[in-house]
Amino acid sequence: MPNTVAPDAPELQRPNFDEIRRLAADALTSELTAIKSMRERRAKAADLYQQLLNQLAVLRTERDRLMVSLAVYERPRAVHEAAGCSTYAQLKAVRAALGIDENAPTPSAKDWADLGRAAGVPHVKDAAAKLPNVAIQHEQLDARRVVVRDLLFPGDRVALERPDFKTIKTDAIKAVEEELQAIVDPAERLVAASRISQDADAAHALAAKERDRCALSLEFFTRARAVDKSMGVARNAFDELRRSALGLDRKKGLLPAEEHKKAAAEAADIEFVEDAAQRLPDVARQAAAARARHLKAAAIRNETAAALEGKPGWDMRKIADVTGLAYDTIHPKVRAIQRKNAS
Repeated sequence: MPNTVAPDAPELQRPNFDEIRRLAADALTSELTAIKSMRERRAKAADLYQQLLNQLAVLRTERDRLMVSLAVYERPRAVHEAAGCSTYAQLKAVRAALGIDENAPTPSAKDWADLGRAAGVPHVKDAAAKLPNVAIQHEQLDARRVVVRDLLFPGDRVALERPDFKTIKTDAIKAVEEELQAIVDPAERLVAASRISQDADAAHALAAKERDRCALSLEFFTRARAVDKSMGVARNAFDELRRSALGLDRKKGLLPAEEHKKAAAEAADIEFVEDAAQRLPDVARQAAAARARHLKAAAIRNETAAALEGKPGWDMRKIADVTGLAYDTIHPKVRAIQRKNAS
């Protein structure tokens, strides 16, 4: 993040978080090791795990609230260092608070205060004094969480199911074709195709988000192999997903070596999903089927629109209204099909 320190920015305390985490982890490790029965030790860890997750959720919300307030309104140097997180985690929290779309560029830091006020971001006057204590508590709890997680869910090699994505997509496409081809009236078919395309696109977005969450957990916290094949995505797309999750350049960022994966994921706030291996195949199937349905329905929608355009009562504006797409989006698709059919 560029140096955008404001002239009157407060000086922030920067605790030694490495030492804080080490002491917290060592204390809990000693406490659990003292329980000689493995069954009792795991039961104790299981009880602690959910408690820690609940406490962390509260503390992280407060830590981010203070960190964002400082970054947006007071702009001291390296707020993330006082919060015990990465620059990427700080920027991610700021963007979320300002309501910046994930595909939009980050505004200049000098504009954050105005954007923050417009978005209703609270300006916490004593944030600089409060942040260190909250951050220390957060890092102590998170270090304890890691100890418990590694006891309950060791990073063993995980065998992943590889669904037959080719068949899944073929079946989804066939179902859409049969449904839409059974509609004789072109106007009704255009409405149905548009609805299916929109519904499938929304379903894909939800399933793909959960698929990616599970896949990243498996990639960074276990020794699972060929996660991309269990996801049903190309290797280069999976590489881009991993880089993006770590806050690296999507195309050229250097991914961490095997022994550094877990630390990199922790620094980037990548979530550990304890049942990821069981969840991934199902959500990957859902994502693949939804994507195939969307693409096929969209193709039939565009072909039907191209055939209707110019018929009595059907101009491009009406087609845009019926399909729910912007004029500038549907127009080139229709014209491309018409040119192809005329050649």
